[in-house]
Amino acid sequence: MAAAIAEHMPENLAVLQHMYLAEVVWFARVAGNSDAQIVHYTAPGTIAELQAAFREIHAKWLTWAAALEDFDVVIPHRNLKGEPFAMPAWQIVLHVTNHGSFHRGQVAATLRAAGFAPPATDLIIWYRLQK
Repeated sequence: MAAAIAEHMPENLAVLQHMYLAEVVWFARVAGNSDAQIVHYTAPGTIAELQAAFREIHAKWLTWAAALEDFDVVIPHRNLKGEPFAMPAWQIVLHVTNHGSFHRGQVAATLRAAGFAPPATDLIIWYRLQK
């Protein structure tokens, strides 16, 4: 998706930056920083930097998930208003996945509306490309 934006619409980096920051914040929370907020972080400013940063945060999520013994473990955190919440890890993982899917759909729609064919966004395609 980042490559498609870089090629056709580099000015539309903001949604990808938002997606990245959300993943960073949620990772910080599952890693023990219950006070993590999106305003505490800065997204990379270029497509190339953002692509590298996405690879890094993805690796962190994989390492965390592989070490996690119980996906029912409750993760305390604060919402955007600073209100305390606690959710099981599995719900947070599903939220992060759903959030990314939603925004990839937005980016795909933006590309299509501008006359460019977006890359496939189906999860099954991603799985197949991992071989």
